[in-house]
Amino acid sequence: MNTSMSTTRQSDGDIGPGFPLVGSIQNGVGMGFLGNQCVFAVANALGARVVCAQSQHASAHGGFAGRTNVIAEPGQFRRDVSFLIAQRPAVLNVGYLPKPIHVEITAELLDDYKGVVLVDPVIGDAKKGLYVRAETARAIKEHLLPLAQMVMPNRFEAEVLLGINPERTPSEHEYLNGLFEAGPHTAVITSFERDHEKKRMKSLFSNGYSYYRIISPFNPGYPAHGVGDTFAGAVAVFVALGASPFAACVLSTTLAGLAVANTTTYGGATVDPVAALADWRPLGYHIDDDKTMKFCAKWQVTTEQIKATAYDGPRLKFAPPKNKITY
Repeated sequence: MNTSMSTTRQSDGDIGPGFPLVGSIQNGVGMGFLGNQCVFAVANALGARVVCAQSQHASAHGGFAGRTNVIAEPGQFRRDVSFLIAQRPAVLNVGYLPKPIHVEITAELLDDYKGVVLVDPVIGDAKKGLYVRAETARAIKEHLLPLAQMVMPNRFEAEVLLGINPERTPSEHEYLNGLFEAGPHTAVITSFERDHEKKRMKSLFSNGYSYYRIISPFNPGYPAHGVGDTFAGAVAVFVALGASPFAACVLSTTLAGLAVANTTTYGGATVDPVAALADWRPLGYHIDDDKTMKFCAKWQVTTEQIKATAYDGPRLKFAPPKNKITY
């Protein structure tokens, strides 16, 4: 596993000048924006290309009338992931995996992958609880997180992966540092806190040296189906296009919020990143962290550093090199 790949150089995963190839292993739908469809939507709009493997396919989002759903047969899934790895994408986003066997196959085949692995552990949320069996969540922690350069759970998922006692409230540093101990070099916790009165939401980011809160608009009037998939897919695309993980997360937070605001009845009321990207032009701002922050502030997405205390501090004592994925 290559843990120091530059986010700006031409790589084996480029499809012609300026068109990096992004890999996506997760679920997909025939109608709407979930899983792989979110990655395709963002990549096609921003000038990247996608190769995907389906872990599960559904006609549309759950609850849609007449919807069908099928989990990928392990043998076929193995062939699809093998094909994806053979294309050598620059960045690989791993999302929803329904069963332990899908996790194990993915982890096994990643031994032959030399790019950047981003893991979005789609295992549940605070409202619905676990989407998958506990064995699947355990397999993700044991087999996938040690292979990832970046992990992007929501708060509920982070607590499951870290085994946090609900009666105890760890600090923000403890949450992020706990994820680092599982293997990744960069950690993001989405939907960490929601303020329904002010309609603001806070996520956390760290590369082990810098620790940030990313504060964005919260639109509780929308169901937000697919918002997490849009965020994770956009992070993968922006990193492939040369953004630092921090800039990618700030930009993706902004895009995810705009996709929620463009929700229609399409696909069972999924978010709509295509509509959002029709009027939003982030390229040019993505390759500099300061420009990213100023650009996203126009859409009320702001950042603030999480200060160290006498009890909590950064995992790293020296900043990672700027041309590394951990930056």
